[in-house]
Amino acid sequence: MKRVFVFDLDGTLIDSIEMINNCFNHTTKKFGLKPVEKEKFNYFLGDGPKILVERSLNYLIERDNLDEAVINSKFTEIYDSYIEYYNGYDDKKTQLYPYIRESLDKLKEMGALVCVCTNKTLPAAEKILNNLFPQGYFDYVSALEDETKRKPNPFLLEKIVEDLNIKKEEIVYFGDTDTDIETCKNASVTSVGVEWGFREREELVESGADFVISDQRRIVDFYGELPKNIG
Repeated sequence: MKRVFVFDLDGTLIDSIEMINNCFNHTTKKFGLKPVEKEKFNYFLGDGPKILVERSLNYLIERDNLDEAVINSKFTEIYDSYIEYYNGYDDKKTQLYPYIRESLDKLKEMGALVCVCTNKTLPAAEKILNNLFPQGYFDYVSALEDETKRKPNPFLLEKIVEDLNIKKEEIVYFGDTDTDIETCKNASVTSVGVEWGFREREELVESGADFVISDQRRIVDFYGELPKNIG
């Protein structure tokens, strides 16, 4: 019986592209670099803030023919500046995807445990969640503390299993990238790819998602026995 619902954050519960775009390009301006196009972050997100900055800078190096050694020598300074601005960013534009709150509320009414598993740091994740949900809404928030244990390493997902004293067979995990699907494979839990996030359906299917959905209202269909009419 599926009774533990675990959600990725960016691209699954929230549409955070605007926030990420604003924060990173504020940082590029500070260091005299040109901005990154917003749509590029669809492919830079998903593996934590350090990888996001690394991918974004590599893109700028290639696009603008920058000196790789010079940019890399400033990586720590650029990364720290991005994190500082991101953590202090008063974001009012980041919103839940349609029907997410209604679906999660219904799950809680049905008796499900509702959790978050994200490659964001805990302070960053809690700041966003506390802006969008009542304090203590989620049964567990598993967030990045150690870069070596970021998804697709199963550590963050297995931490939920251990701390809530649940079985992996009870979990269904929702995410929008191949990183999420790979995390589920590594942790041996059921995966649901969501089409409303940052990646295309093809990537989710090719990654081996057990299910793929395009409508947030279908989330609740996974409570109890797995649905038979979802591809």
